[in-house]
Amino acid sequence: TGRVCYGGALWREVAYMTETTPKNVTESDLSIGGSMLGHFEHRFDLKNRITLPSEYRARLEQLGERSVVLTNFLCDGARCLDGYVRGEWVSFERKLRERSRFDPQLRKLETFYLSRAAECPVDSSGRILVPPHLRIYAGLDKEVVFASSLHGFRVWDKRVWDHVFTEAETALLENPGLFRDVDL
Repeated sequence: TGRVCYGGALWREVAYMTETTPKNVTESDLSIGGSMLGHFEHRFDLKNRITLPSEYRARLEQLGERSVVLTNFLCDGARCLDGYVRGEWVSFERKLRERSRFDPQLRKLETFYLSRAAECPVDSSGRILVPPHLRIYAGLDKEVVFASSLHGFRVWDKRVWDHVFTEAETALLENPGLFRDVDL
């Protein structure tokens, strides 16, 4: 923190700049890092490609990125995919390299999370091809939901998303103070 990086902006943990970052990208543009906002429903096409939400594509363009990284993820006991802007993934890997390679937790993370990661280029129509091993892992059928997360986005089978969202909503209705400790 406090270091000046490409373009004169201050380096922040959630922000990154690469040599491919357009010169017109400012520090405030990067203040939410690779986070994608919103919730969007999409369908796979006949060639198993899926179109990224236009808001996500606009964010990628703003950051000068042309691909996303997907990997398996478990959230509230359900399988989905964790998605990152490529530069955020690179930043994540950099932080992991600072840890001891002999750390058993790190090795489990490498086995489960990193070994399954795949870079997915965005084609000229805004589509990505989800690798079969990830599609099978997350049980992605035809209808999927892209949902924002703090570090990027998640990709859910729509039926699973509906269930997970309903459970979260029910928990909040039963305990209105559920997010009290998260409040900043």
